[in-house]
Amino acid sequence: MKTLHSRYTTQEQDAKRPLVLSQHTTAPEQDSPILFQEACLALAVDQDRIVLRRYFEHYSPDAARWVEYAHSIPIAELMHWIMTHGQLHIECSENAPKTKESH
Repeated sequence: MKTLHSRYTTQEQDAKRPLVLSQHTTAPEQDSPILFQEACLALAVDQDRIVLRRYFEHYSPDAARWVEYAHSIPIAELMHWIMTHGQLHIECSENAPKTKESH
């Protein structure tokens, strides 16, 4: 099976591994193929885009077939979408709990 290190992340030493959102392996019956599914988020190499990678693999002793779908969006567009459609929660200093260090 494929490794988790995606080609969409940088290959440098300080490169971050993709964030694994979900990972499933199923074998319905003893003689049936194993199905492996994975979804990951990562930064593209240029760090201007977020990449959602969905990987599917059917594996059996006779053969292995896999397919990978990669969806990407510029980070600026994703941020705009989240601010437009996401649930807003506002915190500010007046609402923050008082600590001994703050006055």
